This record gives sequence, C-alpha cells and structure tokens, in this order.
Amino acid sequence: MSEPFNLSGPRGDTESPEDFSLRGQYLLSKGEFEEAVSILQDAAELLPNDRRTQLAFAGTLTKLKHSKAARDSYRAFVERNPLGIAPKGRHEKDPLLLVVRGFDKTRPTIGLRTSGEYKPKLRGGHYTIQYLLPRNAVPRQTFTIPGQLGINDALLPDFDVMLNTIAEPDIEGASLTSLQSYLDQNPETSVINKPEPVWQTARDRNYERLNGLADFTFPKTVRFRVKNAGPGEFAQQLNKLDMGAPVILRRVGTQTGRTTQLITGGHDLMNYARKPLSGEFYAISYREILWQGEYFRKLRLFCIDGEYYPVVCHLDKIWNVHGGNRKEIMRNDESLQAQEKAFLANWKDYVGQGNADILYKIAEATNLEFFGIDFTVDNEGKIFIYELNPSMRHSFDHAKNFPYKMPYDQATSDAFEKMVLDRVKTAYKSRRDLNAG
Repeated sequence: MSEPFNLSGPRGDTESPEDFSLRGQYLLSKGEFEEAVSILQDAAELLPNDRRTQLAFAGTLTKLKHSKAARDSYRAFVERNPLGIAPKGRHEKDPLLLVVRGFDKTRPTIGLRTSGEYKPKLRGGHYTIQYLLPRNAVPRQTFTIPGQLGINDALLPDFDVMLNTIAEPDIEGASLTSLQSYLDQNPETSVINKPEPVWQTARDRNYERLNGLADFTFPKTVRFRVKNAGPGEFAQQLNKLDMGAPVILRRVGTQTGRTTQLITGGHDLMNYARKPLSGEFYAISYREILWQGEYFRKLRLFCIDGEYYPVVCHLDKIWNVHGGNRKEIMRNDESLQAQEKAFLANWKDYVGQGNADILYKIAEATNLEFFGIDFTVDNEGKIFIYELNPSMRHSFDHAKNFPYKMPYDQATSDAFEKMVLDRVKTAYKSRRDLNAG
C-alpha cells in the first residue's frame, strides 16, 4: 500500500544533511513554521557551521515566539563562525573588502519576499548594502563581531578596506566598542564609517553635538529609563526632563516607528502606557511644520564621501512620514510628485543655497563617509532635522511606483560603489607596495 507524501517527516535514510535542511527551509518559505522548526532544529545540529541553516532555525524560533532561544542559538553560531565564506574565485593576492557586522541586539527573524514567500533575515543594527554595492563590484567577505567578545585578529583575512555596516549604537553598541578596540590596536586600518562617529549618531547624542551649531534646528531629544511605568510615572519623568506636550515618545533601539507615538496630552499618555512599560525611551520635542499649510514633508539626502545625493521628497497628511505611506497620497497627485521631481533635480535650489551650506557643515561635523539625513524646511526657511544616521535603508523599491526616482536612486548607488572601489584601489596598491618592499 502506498504512503502519502510528507514534507515534514523525519530525515530519510539516504537524505543528506544539506537536503534535509533545504526541506525545512522550503517549509519555512511557505509559512509552515511549526512543521519547519523540528526539521531545522535537527538540521542545525547536523550542520553547525552552515549559516543558512542556522539563520533559518533561529528566525523560525523568533516567529514562534521563542525569541531568547533564537538569539542564543544564532549567537552561538556567530561565536563559532564570525568570518563568512571567502568569495569564490578570489586569489590570495586579489583585493578584498571586509564587510563588518555585529551581533549584540540584532534579531534573527522572518521577513516576506515580494513573491509572497517567507525568508529568514537579521533585523536591526545595520544598513544594508544590497542596493549600494553590486555583489561582483569587488571581492568581499563578511565578519560578524559577536558583541562584547571582540575581534580575534587571528581569524581575519588579509583585507584592504573595512566597510563598517554597523549603524545603530542603541542596538549594536557593544559591537561598535569592540570594533573601536580593534582599531585602537590597528590604527593603520582603512575604514569606511569609523565606530566613534557612528556612536555619536544616537538620537540623544545627535542633539547634544549638533544643538550648538547655528541656523538650523535639531529638536531636543533626551533618553530616560522606566520600570513598570504607567501614565503617572511617564508624566513625572517628562516633567522632570522639562519635556512638555507635544512630545514624541519612542522606545530606544527602534527605527521603523512601530513604538513611536505623538503625545499631545494626558489622554495620549494614558493610551501609550495603559500597560506598564519598562526599558529605555526617547522623548523628542515635537513641532508641527506644514508645507503650504496642509502637508507634512520629509526630505532625504544620503551623504557619500562628503557629497549629498537626493532620494526623497515625501509629502503626506500623516505627521510620522514614512515610506510605506507613499502610495496613499503621492501616487495619484502629480502636483506633489512635481515637488519631489524639483527636489531631486536640484536639491540645493529647492532648499536654498544657504541651507545647503549648513547641511555641508553638518556633514563635516558628523565625520562619516556614509549616512542619511531626514529633514524639512520650516516656515521661517530654516532646516529642521528629523533624524541623521547611517541606518537609513537605500533601495529601488519606491522607484517601481515612481519611476522618475530611478536615476537618482541609481546615482546614489553609483556614488557609494565608486567610494568603496576608490578606497579599495588605494589600500590595495599600498599593501602590494609594502609587500614588494
């Protein structure tokens, strides 16, 4: 009698560990997480050094609400295998870019592909280079710093340039500290985005370091900690910090706005802290700035090697302007799209040359080779900064619905690639000259 097919069954007698893992990953991709997790757990034991298997298992654990087990599992993998697979076809004397990541509070999780299938991924703490640097641009290898455990020099390959993709000090602070310790011992290392300037881009430190510069506004931002706090405790903390309504509250270590709320009075505070909350939070002074008295506006520039590249002029009816809202209003409004086209075509004219000069001074003070800045121009004609950090995501996603963006998005990618290749070329020549001498 024949047996029904069962994709979630145990490993077959002739099934290799790799094929067994692929079966689990297939079930994950279809959203069958309960069926996938037992296979992936066994596969992870059989393939302790296989990144895809380990990430798939950890991501599935997170999806099934076993977050601590997921982090512990993937952390153990990172500690065993901080250095990623060497690039195929690279000879020992070829140039090498070392892409640095961290694993302190970054989370393994499950995302969704545009096809509708699920995929394991790491969330938080970094900027993605998927659309910034083509895979074939230069041979590259990834090194993941396991938080405060630091960098074992003996595990590092001979590389030319270190590309630090750690971008969020509130999530990967320990990894940044470890990277700084390595650089203190190896000051000759060529680095894109050194850890100390990245550290300074936390929201409260941005306010502290930029608040003294003239002719623009960075809203007052303070960090505070609470434990089992309800509305009353939050009110006491905010009053103590001289942060009256309206104020934005957001949990430290988040970027997407999921934990962010505008507090305009006691009723909002009641809703925000209806259930007692613990942890670190930011309080950010809020100011309503409307373009033409109607639209909230977010302008975004990427700064690459000291030059700015425009990518977004997003107008919306929602105060928390976010990319996911673009289709709601801008997609069918040519007048709003005309504003974005004008910004992209000549951002300096759009914001005014005086404001452009101020933005270059801010770039100089930030001292990073790569970062993004979200801002607007207020009703007095001055720059008002929403945020500034290297964690902003660059992609071509919005260009699918707004094709006029594509040349500018591509220009940003081209500039990043050129910066990396120029750095690698210079460092590689120095290394070869040194070895020849």
